[in-house]
Amino acid sequence: MAPDRLRPLAIMERVKELETREHAAAVGVLRARYDRLETEREALLARLSSESHIDGLEGAPYLGRFIGSIRAELERNAREAARVAPDLAQAEEKLRAALSEQKTFEILRLSRMQQQRKDRTRRAAAAQDLNTLQRWIRPG
Repeated sequence: MAPDRLRPLAIMERVKELETREHAAAVGVLRARYDRLETEREALLARLSSESHIDGLEGAPYLGRFIGSIRAELERNAREAARVAPDLAQAEEKLRAALSEQKTFEILRLSRMQQQRKDRTRRAAAAQDLNTLQRWIRPG
């Protein structure tokens, strides 16, 4: 197999690698957004548990508003996380598909290269055998 038959495989592998990088970047952005939401949620819950006590009766009305505000923020956070989760799952699926396609081209290219090496070795051995036979048969 000629080396120029490997070139299209190498090009397709490179194209798929670039697509994979684009998908990975998209997943990274969505994952960072989802992780930020999760961190905010944990911080809000920690704040709710640590700051939801009062020392005197004068703080009771403020505590009720504080708890309501934190719960509203938690609900907003949960809604946004629910909106991001399907996008993240879809982006991860696209990334898996792109990696699979990239790997397919890589495996095909490597197997063709290995076949070329075997063919070259076989041709070299056949040429060596022919040279040996010609020397053996040649009258001396």
